[in-house]
Amino acid sequence: MAFQLNPQLIQDALKKATQELPPLPSVIVRVMQITEDADAGTINELERLIRTDQAVSSKLLRVVNSAYFGLSGQVSSLAQAVVILGYTQVRNLVLSISMMSQFQAIGTKAKDHQTRLWEIAFGAASGAQLIAKHKRIDAKDQELAFVGGLMQNVGSLFMLSTLQRSYLSVLEEAENTKAWLSDVEMLRLGITHANVGQQLLAKWKLPENLVLIVGRHEGPFGGDPTPALYSVHAAKRLAYAAISPDNVTEGYGIDPIVREWLNFSDEEYTWLIQAVKEKVDQAVQLIGGMD
Repeated sequence: MAFQLNPQLIQDALKKATQELPPLPSVIVRVMQITEDADAGTINELERLIRTDQAVSSKLLRVVNSAYFGLSGQVSSLAQAVVILGYTQVRNLVLSISMMSQFQAIGTKAKDHQTRLWEIAFGAASGAQLIAKHKRIDAKDQELAFVGGLMQNVGSLFMLSTLQRSYLSVLEEAENTKAWLSDVEMLRLGITHANVGQQLLAKWKLPENLVLIVGRHEGPFGGDPTPALYSVHAAKRLAYAAISPDNVTEGYGIDPIVREWLNFSDEEYTWLIQAVKEKVDQAVQLIGGMD
């Protein structure tokens, strides 16, 4: 092995970094509150709130006008963005922008991996929502699946920005050996991005059902099916298949319990992978708007 990592030192460093992590900006917290409860605020209040953070508001408009949403050049104001996209989409974008601002990689190699992690995140989010709709689960769980897909690898983004050299080694080993990232993380670090992500979201006091999805999306699975969780797990695997089709493993690497719950035909998997690939391709412009 070309590198040696001390799991205990890594975990100690992550624990310290997590404890020192600043809280989510108050603007983000309030946006989350308003969009979770229709009675908590109005469109005008949401617009005024976002406008108080110039960085977020300008990036939001750039992102809304990207190819990802198919609205290039059509949205000129925050109020228009909220009306067109709705509360939940605005929340998702504001949360994404905040995450990208919180965790910044340094250097070309690290930034390339960061971009790939965001491509996987947007692919997983889109795929999870498609799966949830296809399985006809309720609308609230469909939105939860989207946000869960978006946030499932926040632990990776955190480790890449906090322990860049060590985590780059892990990312590169997973890429070179075609192993699942969580397996390499556990082997080399003694902790996975799912574990770290769960800690981050709990510290930020985000909804418990979202914390659960981020923490458990890699498995193991059992008991009664959890539709949003299963949707995120499957969608993340399909996002990898969409990005690296030559490295697809049998069953796309989806846990057998989740595959049984999906009960998809080969044609349905092909359709999903193609739909996810289109969203991943569009996400390149979307991510550029957030930088």
